[in-house]
Amino acid sequence: MNAVIKAGVALAVLVEILSVIWAVAGLHQMNPIFGFVLLVVFIVLNVGCIYWALKQTAAENGYGKQLLNVVVFGLIAGVLIFAFSMLNLSVLFPNYLEEEATVLIEFIEGAGLPEDAMQARLEQIEARTPVRQSISGLIGTFVTSLIVGAIVAVFMRKK
Repeated sequence: MNAVIKAGVALAVLVEILSVIWAVAGLHQMNPIFGFVLLVVFIVLNVGCIYWALKQTAAENGYGKQLLNVVVFGLIAGVLIFAFSMLNLSVLFPNYLEEEATVLIEFIEGAGLPEDAMQARLEQIEARTPVRQSISGLIGTFVTSLIVGAIVAVFMRKK
């Protein structure tokens, strides 16, 4: 199997394992700041997997081919993350978004925001669905992969 495909699958599997642990442990029902920490961990994993993939393909690929590798990586990882997220939010943990929303709403209400800003944020929280959350994961993975990959490929390429 191609190194880029392996890295994309590895990222998706790591994200899934952490997501399941997160949900089973009930961390989504605690301080909303923890969600930011999880996002940072996902980004670090993405960077690591891109570095791993591009390092393995650097000897035979120039910058353009490495960018293509990043696109393939981002698509594979993003689509798998979308599928795993849909599985988690629709089947394994169907109450996840509601439980998380309760904590987020309490946090927003206690933050002392102006009424219009608070109302806009509350509407965003209540509009979340498994599909929207899963699409966000796909897009976030793909965009992060492109940005990080474009930088890493400068250093990890045939010269």
